[in-house]
Amino acid sequence: MSTVKMMRALPQGRHIAKAEQWGMALLEALIALLIFSIAVLGLVGIQANMVTNTTEAQFRSIATYIAQQKIGRIWANPSETERAGLIAEETVQAIDQSLLPSGFSTVSAPEGGMLRVTVTWGVSECRHRAQIQDSDDVPDGCEAECLDDDGNNVCSGSRENNVTIDARVMEGDES
Repeated sequence: MSTVKMMRALPQGRHIAKAEQWGMALLEALIALLIFSIAVLGLVGIQANMVTNTTEAQFRSIATYIAQQKIGRIWANPSETERAGLIAEETVQAIDQSLLPSGFSTVSAPEGGMLRVTVTWGVSECRHRAQIQDSDDVPDGCEAECLDDDGNNVCSGSRENNVTIDARVMEGDES
């Protein structure tokens, strides 16, 4: 019994066996599956990035709300002595962990009629204090956390995860 391969005529007189044609279809299917898999992985990556950005936007929104509340409380007290007491009371204050993870807020004393409220999250209190000060010095009591093995300050200069709002303090009665 002789086996005869079925041949299909192609232009220019070339022929491809049916078995070879089946192999090409399988290769095309594998390539299509590879392209589809890469597309799905790309979509999963985009989704993960969107979740991270949404969480970050939520924290930023909460921090802005907290800062605005603090400014509102200070504006609501027209007396300079009451206002100064509020600012001194809220110099560095921890924020409820259910609102912001590792959250701290600082109300700085008004300078030239200005008030600065800084809210940070996801950092330690030492890093928060390093962010709000104007110099590159290590905050008191933070040497262990803020100095690396070579003595370099690793806390200063970082401005991640914070909201800072500057507001003009309204002049009030001294009653």
